[in-house]
Amino acid sequence: MLFCEDFVPSLLASGRPPKLAPFSDSVGQANRWLGEHPEVLVQTCETIRAPFSPQHGEYCDTQVMSYPAGKPKDVSRFSLRGLRIWYQKQPEHEKHPSKPPQVTSIDVLPRDYGDKVETFQDVLTRMNGLIAEKKGQQLLNIQTLAIPGDQKEVESEETVLPILTPTKLVRFLRAYLISVEGSLPPPNVQFQDFLPQQVAAGKVSTFSTKLPSFETLSETFAKANKWLQACPDVNLINVEVFEVSLDKEASYCASDPQTCFFLTNKPPFGWLKVVRIYYSTKQGSAPVGKLVDLSFCPEVKEKKSLLHYAQYEGLPEVVKKVQLKCDELGGVPVGVQSVWTYPDWESGEDVFQPNTSLHLEPRLDGTEHLPQVETIHVCMIVK
Repeated sequence: MLFCEDFVPSLLASGRPPKLAPFSDSVGQANRWLGEHPEVLVQTCETIRAPFSPQHGEYCDTQVMSYPAGKPKDVSRFSLRGLRIWYQKQPEHEKHPSKPPQVTSIDVLPRDYGDKVETFQDVLTRMNGLIAEKKGQQLLNIQTLAIPGDQKEVESEETVLPILTPTKLVRFLRAYLISVEGSLPPPNVQFQDFLPQQVAAGKVSTFSTKLPSFETLSETFAKANKWLQACPDVNLINVEVFEVSLDKEASYCASDPQTCFFLTNKPPFGWLKVVRIYYSTKQGSAPVGKLVDLSFCPEVKEKKSLLHYAQYEGLPEVVKKVQLKCDELGGVPVGVQSVWTYPDWESGEDVFQPNTSLHLEPRLDGTEHLPQVETIHVCMIVK
């Protein structure tokens, strides 16, 4: 059964935005918690984004799965990055390791040589070298992240980020490793991307805008699953969903998923979800099994009013749904991540469609952001 535990960076100073400790502070908190819970079997780690929504005297509550939450005046323009650990529990009769496992994160940012900019393949090559140096540690998973690139010093450990996308982004890779007694040599990691195809063109005119339509996320996963079945030597490491920008001026074409740098005169029109598989190869590997994708959205508990935004289920309620479905399927989780989902703008309602591949950059409603909800995507291998 899957469980999760969140660790947010320590608050160093209040303000707008507040000053927080770097991401390594969250990792340190997680390792202290792991030392106190020897029954925990870590499955995967993820860097989560949580909006600043002060409630009950706290500067952030990762259990809240909607943004904005509460009164419109409480809306913040900033979010933080913390660590979420997804884990299972060892049976009570099993022997625990003599030393509690410890989590490590490795960040590799792309290099800009002026006439040449590194791609994700270049970044992954350097990451493989760093992972190989970590003796006695096992690779858990790799995650694609982005940070604003409009500052002189680009710092991947930064934990305070703007809600709206800046005009310059740098995407990088973060690997999570865990100490394991007698661990095998680390694999040489590769990746394969799968993009949804456009099925209907969009159109922009003076009077109206018709959005393009794309294959659903499940259809993209189906392509990934077909590729897995055709590659018997693949050892699956993890599966993730990340986003590439959609260019409104170029017939809504998606940017190259290999590109690490994003630069434009104004924020992107929208984003397209891409499925990325991290894997290694070994002849004679056992069949991978079928890749199954699941999405879990919080349901509305209280409709919006003039004074409050709509209220949604919290993280514990949604995790229970994850647990029930995963236990029903009996598969092995190979990817769990939390993604913020925006409403269906064309319907005019707070309708959330986690299976859609396209979402727009959040608009401003007067001085406030329109609502978003946190969706949990789970990828499982079912034999």
